[in-house]
Amino acid sequence: MSENKEEWHEVTWFCSNCGTKVTAVQNSEGLSKAECQRCHSVTVRRKMGRRHSRIEMYAAKMSQAAI
Repeated sequence: MSENKEEWHEVTWFCSNCGTKVTAVQNSEGLSKAECQRCHSVTVRRKMGRRHSRIEMYAAKMSQAAI
């Protein structure tokens, strides 16, 4: 019987867009995804190694009222 070992832990960083503290949950593969509560940009962070992380930022979608 194969045991699926999932390890989740909380990670925090500051939004590169507005500087607000962002909190996400990182899974056992080192992947975490969070949305900033202030500017609504989405950040996807993947831990590649001990000192290497890949960070992808996606801009918030504009509403029709803001255009």
